[in-house]
Amino acid sequence: METLGVPHVKISPYNSRANGVVERGHFIIRESIIKACQGNINLWPLKLAAAVFADRVTFRRATGQTPYYTLHGFHPILPFDLTESTYLVEGWTSHMNPSDLLALRIRQIEKRPDDMRQAAQRLHASRIHSKEEFERRYHAKFYKEVYHPDELVLVRNSRIANDLGRKTKPKWLGPYAVVRRTQGGSYVLRELSGAISIQGISATRLLPYISRNDPRLAELAQGFPTDSAVERIDPLAQQEKDVPEDQEEELEAMDEEDL
Repeated sequence: METLGVPHVKISPYNSRANGVVERGHFIIRESIIKACQGNINLWPLKLAAAVFADRVTFRRATGQTPYYTLHGFHPILPFDLTESTYLVEGWTSHMNPSDLLALRIRQIEKRPDDMRQAAQRLHASRIHSKEEFERRYHAKFYKEVYHPDELVLVRNSRIANDLGRKTKPKWLGPYAVVRRTQGGSYVLRELSGAISIQGISATRLLPYISRNDPRLAELAQGFPTDSAVERIDPLAQQEKDVPEDQEEELEAMDEEDL
């Protein structure tokens, strides 16, 4: 990928939603191959090349162009183009001098910058609309908390989500310490001993680690009933508390005799 100049973007593990844009196109190609096999799925290797080619020469709703045209700036010549003589630019003849041929090639190339700008504008508008629609529909599920360096967190053990024996396995792993937040929103974590993980962790898998001595536990416990509230609710608890010490000793002695 580096030799070809193609950027390779990695998503954080167990966060398949980040790959949705790519997987959506794969779903369409897969379904087209299944339909082309007409019930005999063993023929899929023979249909793959035709399915990929058909996908590349099909217009995209977001850009209004085919992927082939967006990349190269002109439409491919299909088999039916050879039969129907429907070429890209009018004026082609079987005998052309170099200047006429070059003029027609220039006409093809001149259209590409304008078409690319229009496609980029349509694609940008389509992405903005898709983003706004996604935020409107799933605004309640967005994760807004930000973790800071050296903050302790727990990591959801997503590997066992579909495991039949998940009830006996730990649901959370850690605690770990936060190293930094990446540009994509995932987090780099480290062991408390200092060893740093090379893989980013999605924020949706993190949960703050709260120790038993953390003051936040006292704040969270403010909504729970205290001992006095329990006594008001349970009169037996108040009666047991009001028993004198000498009577308690007599009751204990009676219990021992019964035993």
